[in-house]
Amino acid sequence: MPKGIKILLIREYKTAFILPYTPFSKKKMKGLFGVFLLFLVLPNFQSISDRQCASDVTKMWLDVVIIIDNCKIASTNLVYETILSLFDKNLQIGTGYADPRSTRVGFITYNYNATDVADFYKLQSYDDLKSQIQRLKMTPLATTTISRMDTALYAAMNMINSTAGFRDSYKKVVIVFTNVHGSYKTQPPKDVSKALQMKGIPVITVNTGSSSDTQSWLKNIASTNMAFAIYDGNVTQEIQKAMTDTNCYCNSGWIQYTWPWNANQKAYGTCVYAPNVQSNREGAKQYCHQHDQNAYLVNELDQQKRTFNFAVLNSMSSSPINAFYNGLINLNNVWFWDQPDQKPLQPLDPNSGAPPARAACVADMKYSDGTTAWTPVSCANNFHFLCEKVACDTDNYCEYA
Repeated sequence: MPKGIKILLIREYKTAFILPYTPFSKKKMKGLFGVFLLFLVLPNFQSISDRQCASDVTKMWLDVVIIIDNCKIASTNLVYETILSLFDKNLQIGTGYADPRSTRVGFITYNYNATDVADFYKLQSYDDLKSQIQRLKMTPLATTTISRMDTALYAAMNMINSTAGFRDSYKKVVIVFTNVHGSYKTQPPKDVSKALQMKGIPVITVNTGSSSDTQSWLKNIASTNMAFAIYDGNVTQEIQKAMTDTNCYCNSGWIQYTWPWNANQKAYGTCVYAPNVQSNREGAKQYCHQHDQNAYLVNELDQQKRTFNFAVLNSMSSSPINAFYNGLINLNNVWFWDQPDQKPLQPLDPNSGAPPARAACVADMKYSDGTTAWTPVSCANNFHFLCEKVACDTDNYCEYA
């Protein structure tokens, strides 16, 4: 090797950088080398990630059941103002619109019994919704102090079940407003709530009072991270986020990209599908494009996504999967991510990582020391693979669940 040539091997990028010799002083050379190292490190701070769930509150498409405690000791201060603030005036309320992204709203009040005030068919416009809220606001509280939330949650389940077969792809949400740590008629409210959640229906609770004991009780009834308080100063935004998060989901058979894997602490607007087959690179690409018109070979914009992809594949296999095809494509020595038919390819961002120098097919490989890397492979090799598409959300209506 010529005198003065230094080679710096960066394991993460699986490539070598050659630093030519120049007649700098040691001090200058040290400074230049430091700048060079800084340049290599910078991508770690310039993160890019997968698509976020869309959250346009004017385009929500949900079925929402609002439950209001109206027993004698219930606090309804700010309740009706809060409910109205959840729904943007440009949101399509009811059905029958050219754009299918609409939201139906039903109302139930309860004390010792539950009453269906408005079912999903009654309110067919924003003005209808506003008028219904005003009528509820002007209605006196009940004379009884008994508050049985289980009756209201069962009524919500019946209201939802009564329209089964219609708008099945629309997610359902139940929101309960109360400040009363009540009793129950037949079953603890947390058990009825759990039954709703097992059907994929989140339950949001809103404490309309200031009791921390009531808030703890409601937290046990609500879905994870969906117990709010009306006086925390941010309740409208919190409930709206819970609703748009619910409106972000994947079709049956597809898995939503969440982080950490299977923990649902952070959900993205991306879905993956893991066929139980192996194929060569072209076959894998064609499988995804033909399986769904919006699908393509999986993208990996960061290491987190790569870890998620390995976890998904291995969760479905009885034996370890240590290699799979991703969507990296080389065209005229420029790297792109695969995209659906009729859509332009997405250029590889350097902050996602550096592909192999060889212009071959690429697979994710897991090595014996536990590290993973994009690795050049023969395009004829048969590997597992993942398909990907955007999630159903306020930007992307899905006709089928």
